[in-house]
Amino acid sequence: MMRRCGLVLLVVCSVATHAQGMDEALAGRVDLAVRQSIALTGTPSVSVAIVRNDALVYSRAFGLADIASRAAATTKTRYQIASISKTFVAQAVLQLVADGKLTLDDPVSRWFPDLTESAHVTVRQLLAHTSGYPDHYPQGYPAGPRGRASTPDAIVAEWGRHPLLFAPGTQFHYSNLEYEVAGLIVEKVSDQPLFQFLQQRVFGPVGITDAIDLDTIPAGSTALATGYVRNALGPADIAPYEGPGWSFGAGQVVMTAEDLAKWDIAFLHGTTLPPAMLTEEKTAATLTGGARAPNGLGLFVSQTKGETRYYHSGQGLGFTAINLIYPDSHTAIAVLSNTSTGSIVGTVANRLAYLLLVPSKDDVYARSVFRGLQSGHPDKTTWSADLTAYMAGPRLATYHRSLSPLGAVQSFSLRSSSVTDGLQSRDYDVVSGNRHLYLHLLLLADGQLEDASVADAAQP
Repeated sequence: MMRRCGLVLLVVCSVATHAQGMDEALAGRVDLAVRQSIALTGTPSVSVAIVRNDALVYSRAFGLADIASRAAATTKTRYQIASISKTFVAQAVLQLVADGKLTLDDPVSRWFPDLTESAHVTVRQLLAHTSGYPDHYPQGYPAGPRGRASTPDAIVAEWGRHPLLFAPGTQFHYSNLEYEVAGLIVEKVSDQPLFQFLQQRVFGPVGITDAIDLDTIPAGSTALATGYVRNALGPADIAPYEGPGWSFGAGQVVMTAEDLAKWDIAFLHGTTLPPAMLTEEKTAATLTGGARAPNGLGLFVSQTKGETRYYHSGQGLGFTAINLIYPDSHTAIAVLSNTSTGSIVGTVANRLAYLLLVPSKDDVYARSVFRGLQSGHPDKTTWSADLTAYMAGPRLATYHRSLSPLGAVQSFSLRSSSVTDGLQSRDYDVVSGNRHLYLHLLLLADGQLEDASVADAAQP
């Protein structure tokens, strides 16, 4: 699977569409956002599925599943979803907990007594990335033995004996090894191969019938899109071969964007797990000392645009994927791509979230400030006297002159928010005219805007 291909042709047609439940104008804006992102990055293909009001309303594929044969991607094209697989492995463990066959606080030594500190590492800590085990696959390429077949048992036996990075439960550290161990625990407890258990207890109940196991697919198979990588600014190359076993519970699932949307719908309906286990899955892990980790069990948890967001992304050899779920808006966005270079899935997902989600009151205000600076006619009724004086004359003209040529905003997302000594700081990532910008707002305790600035996000 090491043949090389020529320069990617920017094929941006969409194939096999489904937009029932989404009005034609909005579907057109979604299409345009995806096409523009593909054209800008030279990505071979992207597949998108959107859930609104707990139902699939949009499913389209763009570009080429394979460049050499010029095979078009369709909504039936499968992609490796890489680390999104962890969401499903965590669910498999939680199903077994619900069955009474283990508990989240069982020590890993129950199954692996020879692993480092396994008597002090719990199943919960594996799923929450707080165990302290290192990553067995930190590189983005198959170094040395990773180009050959191995087994999860052999990988865990080697890497699971490394020293812990920290005392269990005290820190968060993302590690693929933890989910190799978790996958093996599922096999030992269920007495079934991991992927077979996923098919029966995770995929089957939500109607996913076409998912396949990466470790069973030979190199060069047409069962999924061809994965591509880029070296520096060169053309797309077919991704190097990874030996079976290395992804296992950390990234072995291959499916379509529509399949992922089926699981999202069930998650929004609250039917993927029994209620107690669903709460465990969605609750951010608590570290020793009381701080919160950024994730629950198999899902990251954050607040964005004024509402809760559950998500996971994935990057495999030649593939990237992201799955975003907004329960308050009853919306989910799944984006899959056959390139592991760049941030195409994040770019597309951010643009679609901007189009689909109702902004919070704070976000509406921030957007109005940006538009005012861009147009040269800001609403100064909420500005402090100091800011009004500072931005008078040439400074405001410079904002207008430099920002107005960029055109319409394409995505707008909160980066961080904090309050210090009564001053509220809000920082936003903004994309306008394909230019990545950074918007900083500082508000006084009475709500007046004390500072507003825009900078190029590419600058250090």
